Amino acid sequence: MTVRPLRPLALLLAGALVLTGCAGGGASPAEPTGEPTDEQSAPPENGEVTGAEASGAFGEAPEFTFSSETPPEGLQVEVLSEGDGAVVEPDAYVLAHYAGIVWGAEETFDDSYSREAPSMFPLSGVVQGWTEGIPEHAIGSRLLMSIPADLGYGPQGGNPNAGIGPDDTIVFVVDLVGAYDAEQTGQADATEVTPAEELAVTVNGALGEPASIAVPEGATEPGEVATIVLAEGSGEAVAAGDTVVVGFAGTTWDGASAGSSWTVDGTPGSGPFSNVVGRGSIVDAVVDVPVGSRVLVLAPAGDGAPASAYVVDVLGAA
Repeated sequence: MTVRPLRPLALLLAGALVLTGCAGGGASPAEPTGEPTDEQSAPPENGEVTGAEASGAFGEAPEFTFSSETPPEGLQVEVLSEGDGAVVEPDAYVLAHYAGIVWGAEETFDDSYSREAPSMFPLSGVVQGWTEGIPEHAIGSRLLMSIPADLGYGPQGGNPNAGIGPDDTIVFVVDLVGAYDAEQTGQADATEVTPAEELAVTVNGALGEPASIAVPEGATEPGEVATIVLAEGSGEAVAAGDTVVVGFAGTTWDGASAGSSWTVDGTPGSGPFSNVVGRGSIVDAVVDVPVGSRVLVLAPAGDGAPASAYVVDVLGAA
């Protein structure tokens, strides 16, 4: 059994696994934009965003220039560079670098480049312009998007704190780093490392399928945070500073659920979780673990929280 002790991390407990959009103080595309529409229009045709340009290569912070004071009508999506990855599905969780600016402004209202890490958003929970404009584009693509007010922040009256008025068209550069579905798991053909009979807890679910976890009555609580590799994937090993995406299911030692990214007993999960290794979240536990792996993370009781256990599938790293 491979056990790797970790420093105590309070955020490895249940509170760590809360899906968040971005840490910036601006207007994240994941902020609510009013009541969702009942019907989604067809994806816009790719073309040039007339009157706006953005410099820079994929992964670099863009510089915006505007040659027209009047934005185009409707949602416009321009492919600045084409990726060669899988096509993004409409209900995906997207890992992306992005920068947003009001049409004609000089400074962005929010961006991920300054935080040196891409952010992850469910396409069902972002501004409608992202929901409609990002699907059907390949991972690795850099997009320039012009989003009219009715598909941006208009439905919620703008965002005064970010300098966005209720009638403003907003423009985004979006670099598509990765995409994941809500039920995605690690590799089905990962190599078993630790047999189930050696574990203090019970992990249910075959490799390549959503997992759940339970603590048998009388099981000894962990005395320190540790990672046990259950099955090793064939991807690159996670390194400090990587942005990592995981699927997970957790339980506390008293039997209460600590959340799940997967559907459990008909209850939809929260979807994949993403963070940067080294910032005090569950992904700190998978450093040096290859992408595609399934691991068990044990955390002792502390700060009023009970001991807990998580089964974690490493879905991707960037």
